[in-house]
Amino acid sequence: MNLKKIAVVGGDRRQLELAAAYANDGVYVNTYKVQDIKTSNFIFSLPTLNDTLSDVDICIGPTPFTKDGINIFSETKPNITIEEFIGSYPKTVPFFAGSITNDVNHRMEKMGIRAYDLMEREEFSILNAIPTAEGTIDIALREMPITISESLCLVLGYGRIGKTVSTLLKNMGANVWVSARKPSDFAWIRSRGMNVLPMSQLQGFMRYPDLIVNTVPAMILDKDQIKYLNRNTLIIDVASGKGGIDSDACKTHGIKAIHASGIPGKIAPRSAALYIMQTINNILQELNF
Repeated sequence: MNLKKIAVVGGDRRQLELAAAYANDGVYVNTYKVQDIKTSNFIFSLPTLNDTLSDVDICIGPTPFTKDGINIFSETKPNITIEEFIGSYPKTVPFFAGSITNDVNHRMEKMGIRAYDLMEREEFSILNAIPTAEGTIDIALREMPITISESLCLVLGYGRIGKTVSTLLKNMGANVWVSARKPSDFAWIRSRGMNVLPMSQLQGFMRYPDLIVNTVPAMILDKDQIKYLNRNTLIIDVASGKGGIDSDACKTHGIKAIHASGIPGKIAPRSAALYIMQTINNILQELNF
């Protein structure tokens, strides 16, 4: 694997750090709609998408690829539409991004574009959970009027992020309860010294938590659950998409709920960029690229 020139398109501070990381390895980097990019002998900010995608080995897009289903996610305006991007994309260049929607993936397949979704890679999802969990703790420390130590914390879901954030909370001295569905998850939660709360028992537990962290990308706390919450409870929803909390019901009952999306790009963009780079290297090695 010997990359000579790549393209980095859209995104947030992760793409800024990604361009710098590749440049430090002696790879030429064309960028388009990357915020605050500093040009150098290896990094070029180009005026058009066609120029950016010309004569590159691979292209790296944002995570998530899109937030609205119309435009590529970018913190630099004006927007790049998905239609424009796919229409300009060279079929011979592998494309890497995170959370590529089924619709976009299907359209790329029809155009003969080889797209690789980073979020489907186990190693990336595990590593990406670390800055997400740390960012969640950072929000809790800033927003809670009490210490995490000795507080009662409820984590909804025991996937990669749920595992990581619950462990961090426990290590900080919190009384941690984890709500999950699978018996195997119950066993892991208990083996790590935390308390199990089956999803079916959520309602009766609502008045106790000081902090609730939701990691499940489906409606978990609806209006019927939220009305039982203690008014001092802080909710942090880190689930993808629309999350799993009824925000309107939280407002009605005076409960602070924060939907924290894109945490890795906000609190640890350099680490997140290195996770992206490492995962892409793994894929390229598997492809004998």
